[in-house]
Amino acid sequence: MSICGGVNLEQVINISPIVSMVWRLDKKEAPCFVSEAVTSFGYSPDDFTSGRLAYADIILPEDREGLVFVPDCKPAAYRIVCADKSLRWVSHRTCILEQGDAPASAHLWTLVDVTDARAAAESLKKSEQELQALVNAIPAALMVVGEDGRLLKVTGSRETPLVEEASRFLGKNVEDSLFREKSNEIMDPVKRCIETGIPQFFTFEVALGGRVYFQEARVSPFSGSQDGEERAAIIAVLDITSKKELSDEIRLQTGHDPLGSPSNRGYFNRKLLSSLADAHRTNTSLALFMIDPDKFNKVNEAIGRDMADLLLKSLAVKIKGACRQDDIIYRMEGVNFYLILPKIRNRDEASMVADRILEAVRGASAGYSGDFSLTATIGISLFPENGGDGKTLLRFAEMALSQGKAAGGDRYAFADPQED
Repeated sequence: MSICGGVNLEQVINISPIVSMVWRLDKKEAPCFVSEAVTSFGYSPDDFTSGRLAYADIILPEDREGLVFVPDCKPAAYRIVCADKSLRWVSHRTCILEQGDAPASAHLWTLVDVTDARAAAESLKKSEQELQALVNAIPAALMVVGEDGRLLKVTGSRETPLVEEASRFLGKNVEDSLFREKSNEIMDPVKRCIETGIPQFFTFEVALGGRVYFQEARVSPFSGSQDGEERAAIIAVLDITSKKELSDEIRLQTGHDPLGSPSNRGYFNRKLLSSLADAHRTNTSLALFMIDPDKFNKVNEAIGRDMADLLLKSLAVKIKGACRQDDIIYRMEGVNFYLILPKIRNRDEASMVADRILEAVRGASAGYSGDFSLTATIGISLFPENGGDGKTLLRFAEMALSQGKAAGGDRYAFADPQED
């Protein structure tokens, strides 16, 4: 090869880790030049220039299909078999060697070993996928907010309503996003965190889809902010709506007996509302049982009102014992009981619970004197089959209860969506 400015170009090419091959267009059987870098694959330049080894023979057979080595085409990536039978990925490019105005007489191939780069890329991709899987498993939203208030990044579990909604405001200022009414509540701790480097904690409310969600946030310095770049903080936001609703319910019911008290309407309505909200959020089903003892006036006549009230209290305990662990029962006005069954899988599961309750009611009169037997009728409505709000579910459960009574009682009946 020629000398340029006193430098031997062949020597320069042989020092390079890139494999170079020169192919004369009038002699395509073997390259006329192969650089020393080919030794990294366990071969010598002479293996190819002598024709003892065809380059096509070291390409992995399953990678050969579709390979076209023409000038100016897109670099091709494929695997070659080294002399020690190991495999290496190479990036192959072909270009024309021109000499002034004379027609091209040769092609130059360059082969770059990209095995380690591909392995690193695959490892990075796998790490990113694992990290995203971990993030998705946590019911939280992660938001990066710049010092100027811009929302720089949003990620987190797709089950968290805040993630999808906040993503719509990427690049916008917090004041112009869904947090517009809470911008000071958010930006004050963000700025303190950026200035001091000390994590901050706060809670806030946000309205999404016509419902208020309660959020608990932790602000930390964003390590992705490099010197000279805009300073930022990362906010980890946890939805604590269910936790707060449960806390409120416990506070409201402190000292209150949901089974023994006949004045549970307000408590029941709140619990039904929060249970439906959970069912909406988790895309699960819910059943509502309306339980009414049959002909209870005859029980009053047989044992008296005081004993009948004691019987109702013991009946509540027996019904509760027939339910699943997370089912919620309330004694309502008169002699009725309302039962909320969250996360019910199907009608069969609801039927099993109803059968156990009916059996428990039949045995509740044991030990009481008087000529009477005790049975009950259960009206059942289902979310979302019969409706998406408490008022509709109550109406359907009452309709089902009436159907069961009309059929003679001592049975359960499911609401028919067509009979609204």
